Amino acid sequence: MRKLLKHRGYTDKLYFYNFCAVQIIIAAILIITALGGVLNLTDLSPLADIPQWAYGELGLHTALIVWKAKGENQRKYRFGRNGQSCKEDEVAPVQPVEMEEEL
Repeated sequence: MRKLLKHRGYTDKLYFYNFCAVQIIIAAILIITALGGVLNLTDLSPLADIPQWAYGELGLHTALIVWKAKGENQRKYRFGRNGQSCKEDEVAPVQPVEMEEEL
């Protein structure tokens, strides 16, 4: 496990720890639900909201990582396959604005 994380960047490590935390939370909810009768728990309804928020946060984290990687790749590979810039990168030349005189 340490070999996998040793040469990774901060974002990759943070995503791995976030993923592990969500899985541990889900496992804990399953264990609490399974042992609810033994532990004499009567109302387990608050536990129903936790998985949707945990997986929602994990999905948001995944989306931000993909968005960040897309931005980095666009800066890294600015030109297309044939060496010409993409249409999105081209900027139209700025024309000077002439001031009209008021009469």
